[in-house]
Amino acid sequence: MMQEVVNLLSGVISLACVALAFLAVTSAMNKSTHILTACIIALILLGVLFKLFRLIFAPLLAVGSISIVSGINKLLGAVMGAAEACLLAYFFYKVLAHFGIYVL
Repeated sequence: MMQEVVNLLSGVISLACVALAFLAVTSAMNKSTHILTACIIALILLGVLFKLFRLIFAPLLAVGSISIVSGINKLLGAVMGAAEACLLAYFFYKVLAHFGIYVL
């Protein structure tokens, strides 16, 4: 379960970096230096935040390799996977019901 949290945080930070990079390129093309400066500062802060998360989660992942903790981690990962599948199915049903494609 801890690895899923790390992967989720990495994905969110990566997505934010890509969005900021596109915004920085667009603002550079429009010659808007204050937005470009804000994007560069935000990218630097996201890099620092990512390093901080790595420092926090590295020991937690090492503890997760202990056999008892690993078993609990696998069980909780299965529970979270089932909850995620139920949540996605519910949202999918709501989208289909909104468009009138499928209604029970």
